[in-house]
Amino acid sequence: MKSETRSAEGQMDSSSSSSSSCCKRKAVDSLISDSREKTARLELNSQDVLSVKDVCDLIHYITLRRSHSVRKPSWFGVGDERVSRVNVMVLDGLTQSHFYRYFSLFRHLRDKYSARWTLAPSSGDLLTSDLLSAAVTVCDRAAETRAALPAALRWHPVIRRFGLNAAGLSNFLLTQQEMIKQKYPVKGGWGCEEFVCTVSDGHVTDSSPLFGLDCEMCLTCVGLEVTRVALVDSSGCCVLDELVKPPNPIIDYCTRFSGITRAILAPVSTRLADVQSRLLQLLPPDAVLVGHSLDGDLRALYLVHPHVIDTSLLYRQEFGRRFKLKHLAQVVLKREIQSEVRIGHDPGEDALAALHLAQYFIRKGPREVVEDHLEDLWDLEFTEDDDSDHAISSNRRSSPLRFGHALSRSGQSALFLGGSVEMSGSLSNQQCRRHQCSSDREVVCVYRRVVQSYTLSVLQFSSFRNTLNQTAAMGPHLKQVCERLRQMCVLYVGPLPSDATETLVHRLLKHCGRLRTIRLLHYTHEVHSEVVFEHLEGAQLALEHLNGLQINDCIIKARRPVHELCLDLDERLSERQNDPLNAHVIYVSNLSSKPHRHEDQLQSFRQFGPIQRVTSAAEHAGKRGRHAFIRFECADSAQAAVGVAPQIRNRKLSVCHALTPPHMTSWTRPVTTEPSPDTPEQGEECDERLLERQMKKLDARVGKVFRALEENCLSVVILPGHRSDGVDHPGLCFIHIKQSN
Repeated sequence: MKSETRSAEGQMDSSSSSSSSCCKRKAVDSLISDSREKTARLELNSQDVLSVKDVCDLIHYITLRRSHSVRKPSWFGVGDERVSRVNVMVLDGLTQSHFYRYFSLFRHLRDKYSARWTLAPSSGDLLTSDLLSAAVTVCDRAAETRAALPAALRWHPVIRRFGLNAAGLSNFLLTQQEMIKQKYPVKGGWGCEEFVCTVSDGHVTDSSPLFGLDCEMCLTCVGLEVTRVALVDSSGCCVLDELVKPPNPIIDYCTRFSGITRAILAPVSTRLADVQSRLLQLLPPDAVLVGHSLDGDLRALYLVHPHVIDTSLLYRQEFGRRFKLKHLAQVVLKREIQSEVRIGHDPGEDALAALHLAQYFIRKGPREVVEDHLEDLWDLEFTEDDDSDHAISSNRRSSPLRFGHALSRSGQSALFLGGSVEMSGSLSNQQCRRHQCSSDREVVCVYRRVVQSYTLSVLQFSSFRNTLNQTAAMGPHLKQVCERLRQMCVLYVGPLPSDATETLVHRLLKHCGRLRTIRLLHYTHEVHSEVVFEHLEGAQLALEHLNGLQINDCIIKARRPVHELCLDLDERLSERQNDPLNAHVIYVSNLSSKPHRHEDQLQSFRQFGPIQRVTSAAEHAGKRGRHAFIRFECADSAQAAVGVAPQIRNRKLSVCHALTPPHMTSWTRPVTTEPSPDTPEQGEECDERLLERQMKKLDARVGKVFRALEENCLSVVILPGHRSDGVDHPGLCFIHIKQSN
């Protein structure tokens, strides 16, 4: 019997202590390789389990890195500065176990997101206290830089937007994202189908010509329509001043503001199309239009122009408030416009004032403008405390910068859509717009209408949680889900000799993978054993290689459980093989435990292609594992390696596709503690078909939101996990930067 047992060990002497650490490989590498040719990407470092704080730190950094020098989290790096918007979707009530139990139904989550982590469940309020109300971690160098400045200057909205040393015309143009946020007409934008686009080559430099533009409007039966247009060039000369007759009947000439009367407009024959043609002729390809709240003028003109400086956003205030053009001209230019003694505004005068305000700002730079007009324009002043480093540091200790406040101070906005709008009382409407939705479908519909309007959007999908609360308690339901996952790692082995022990079974199977439990079954006709592997790979190799092994007169068979939980097991394993996270990874068993032979055996796999990483489950214990995960640079290399079983000296290695996701330490991970017997959870078993429909709908809604995101938007999907009565069920966090197809 001993010799036969040794031969059995020789056939499968591999996979005992390697799988747990190998499962700590990060989904990071797939994100790096998949994004290598992208315009924006994340480069992520190893981390076993993410916390909600880690995710919040990522969101804080992406949204505030340009305005507040937020400290970059140690576990990731941004490959391109173009990432600006963040969308977060929270699938309330879901855990990591749900995702892998219903893996085939989560098509969008499985295929569209290139990074996936285990997420520690949070006991706090995931959407408010852990995100919008969280303190922002500022890097020390930025804090020292700001501490050297007066407080009134350090946090001034103009300085936060443009910085201290911005110079040159091109630095003060509105970005496309800002134009969309401020409701400017943009090419291909919603409602801009009939707009005329100016001729622009996109090559704007600091020497490009500036043109001041202003319009006056009257009220017609369809709304405000343009009745006078003025355009001035960079030297201040008026190159266009035209009256325009609207196509619709005028209800109110708005003479007090426009200066237009029925008599003035009666002989006019110029139409909007004529003015549009003149503007297209006058504006060179690199022209920059300047105006005060110019979005309204361009919409009235049905005109799209990509290069704009808006003086109402140059001289900005807190919380989106804007100065009037008349006030800016009076304080900054020492000039009186829109005089009360004259009826109506002169668009040529207003266009010239906006032009001179922009030229002044560009010439002086943001720091000098703020310092010169801190008191007379922004009603702020330098105090002795402003110059005290001690006062600054003590103030920071007493009142840390909160994310919601920092976001609004930097001119950005947040949106929360979900079934509950009960958020922290410290969050004002300026910091986060909240919209209560009656269903997940409404969440998606509302978001798709406003997708381009917010820097940060948080979407809460609550349908699954609501369904579960109505049909079953969370505790028993999660036990059912986890049991289905555990059954994937169960094998029945036998028949065994009548004197078989658990030690014998362990010796037979340990080389395929780490064993969680072994239980001998003596009530069967012959002795069998129920074995639970820690990972799917071990069970898969044991199933392939153990059958036919003879011990004494017993010919052993390895079989999976035969009951309703395992009827679709082959299909579920096939899905795991197609998981994009494991496309480059193989599982190797029967490695030698001797260091020099171990290395030689691993090096033999280089014949299939370059290797990125080799991970052994026992590395964290300072030992050499008998099985390992090998990650190739190319998926074809992994496929080729699976089709060949290398033999090193007298040892034949066993290879299979990796089935365990990189972020998981075990398929059969136990809960931390048992729930208290004094507080049992009661509930009916959930309808399996109902659950499957819920999962499929959730994934479809994630796909709809993902398709609505703009290019270079950071998309985060959170399955929060569950914690109750001391029992932890981890969640999942998906991250991806959307790229153009």
